[in-house]
Amino acid sequence: MKYLLPVVAALLLSACSDQPAEQPAPEEKKKVATPWDPQIKALNDAKGLEDQLKKDAEERDRRMREMGG
Repeated sequence: MKYLLPVVAALLLSACSDQPAEQPAPEEKKKVATPWDPQIKALNDAKGLEDQLKKDAEERDRRMREMGG
């Protein structure tokens, strides 16, 4: 019973403080290295190269048609 009064007093005093409750800082998602990262990078590079080759082929075909070939 003698511990009840200080506990209740502490709860009441902490509930009446003017400071807003501190929000935990949002955790930033950190990129974790995986064994597949080099493979994924190579795949993305290959996709980029494929797109560039398609654009070049379309441009070459367009120029050939303009030349009458």
